[in-house]
Amino acid sequence: MLGKTLCIGVGSMGGALLRGALQHGVLKASDTHILVRREEQCKALTEELGVVGFTTMPNVHEYNTILLAVKPQVLPSVLETLKEVPYGTVMISVAAGITLDTLDAAIPQANWFRTMPNTPASIGAGMTALAGDDVHTDLGRDVQALFEAVGEVAVVSEADLDRLGALSGAGPGYMFVILDALADAGVRIGLPRHLAIKAAAQTMYGAGKMALESGNHPAVLRDQVTSPGGTTIAGIGAMEKGGLRSALQDGVVACLARSNELGK
Repeated sequence: MLGKTLCIGVGSMGGALLRGALQHGVLKASDTHILVRREEQCKALTEELGVVGFTTMPNVHEYNTILLAVKPQVLPSVLETLKEVPYGTVMISVAAGITLDTLDAAIPQANWFRTMPNTPASIGAGMTALAGDDVHTDLGRDVQALFEAVGEVAVVSEADLDRLGALSGAGPGYMFVILDALADAGVRIGLPRHLAIKAAAQTMYGAGKMALESGNHPAVLRDQVTSPGGTTIAGIGAMEKGGLRSALQDGVVACLARSNELGK
């Protein structure tokens, strides 16, 4: 078990993790404290979750685990306030691009884990990459259970964590752009917008579920719906001509490059 836990930052990601972990019993409300900036946010979250809240840093010696759910630009200043954590404190970062070497150098006495979740964690459908020196120990499995409370987890090398950050971490953003474009296309051909959005979203959901449950390569599933000389292959051909495939690849590569810049 992760023991007494402090969650620093309870925005969309930190909030999703806390809610999932508390709901699934991975964390106990009585052993969970939060640190946020605004008094009104603190009050609302403590009432909702039944946890103890702070707007200033509590005594860090009280905690077995500290979850850092803050943006990478904010993390360095937060780390400065945590220099005195006890030896062996479990520290979990969700900040993109900040390497384990950087984290270890900042607080060498901690047991560090890096994670890269994504926003569907807020509905229990997240995809999280997990890396750290102790990922294959009992402690690592406890950290893994925290993120399994909000979706799927892949235990990977740190290099693959950064790659997954560019694919699945940022992926919901890509999916929403595609979803919006498909909905616009539906409106363009005459559908009401609410119906176009619903149809596009359900289709994206169903296609993803088919890929996961069937285990088939996406190209095989695509071939199953593209009859020779048919309408679907005509649509795919037009999208390919417009550079859809290469644009998606270039976007993921650009995201990884930016993540690497943040880590310098």
